[in-house]
Amino acid sequence: MSPIFYALALVALVLAAEGLHASLAGRSQRNRAAVRKRLHSISRRLEDPGHADTDSMLRQSDSDKNILEALFDAIPGRQEIQLRLYRAGLATTAERFIALSVALAVGGFVLAFAFLHDVGRSLMFSGAGLLPWLQMSRLHAKRLARFEEQFPDALDLLIRALRAGHALTTGFVMVGKELPDPLGSEFSQVADEVQLGQTMHKALTNLAYRVDSPDLPFFVTAIAIQQETGSNLAEVLENLAGVMRERFKLHGKVRALTAMGRASANLLAGWPVVTVAALYVVNPGYVAPLWDDPQGHMLVMTSIVMVVVGYVLCRKMATIRV
Repeated sequence: MSPIFYALALVALVLAAEGLHASLAGRSQRNRAAVRKRLHSISRRLEDPGHADTDSMLRQSDSDKNILEALFDAIPGRQEIQLRLYRAGLATTAERFIALSVALAVGGFVLAFAFLHDVGRSLMFSGAGLLPWLQMSRLHAKRLARFEEQFPDALDLLIRALRAGHALTTGFVMVGKELPDPLGSEFSQVADEVQLGQTMHKALTNLAYRVDSPDLPFFVTAIAIQQETGSNLAEVLENLAGVMRERFKLHGKVRALTAMGRASANLLAGWPVVTVAALYVVNPGYVAPLWDDPQGHMLVMTSIVMVVVGYVLCRKMATIRV
């Protein structure tokens, strides 16, 4: 085997280890304050494009960017990747995330080629570059669920602050200090934007853009109407909090009723792997054609596609939006 393959594998593994270390360090409990500070700085660059000013004090200037950030600015969709990373709560840059994905893809291909000596079969292992994207999607869903779970409590605290005679901005500051991440940091960012000169409507629009929660547009609309017409904001927010809690109760009932469908999807995806592994332990020669015969390769690929399609269909049927 040529030494170039081992050199590339070593470089890929080093880059992957560095990226995983940065991600794990960002998610650790002891670095939570540093992560919150880092996300706070990133959020200043994630204004809604439809409401962002070119000379906004909240956006990062070109002089503040390093050479690597300036080079990666030319990549299409970089801003979208950075936004998705922020929504997942990952205090890393789009440059490092892309480098990690490329390193895992190259490392998976090189290591597979070193053992299989087949380019076509080794290309399948380059799919390891998709692992960071899957992890990002999982963390995004988890962070969004935690935000929506905290939202009614934040509304209750904001209502008490308004009824006590505090200003709306002061209520956002109180929510940011009292509640943990992710809701606490997001509301604190809104208060900081308003104190730095942004209008309340634009700051809340940026909040809805950063978090992408289906409940935030109702919250933003309620505050916008109150500022224009002078309605009772505390009563409106109280009704909104009640509707959200009732929706969560209904969502819990729906998840309980669709648990069998999700379990069927998991069983459908895992049972073929368990069956093949058990047959290999009992009689290795019986399943050897799956990786020794070209027709076995085609059979394996067809089976994987059919299992994935069946899993997706089962999950879709068991997913009901409330």
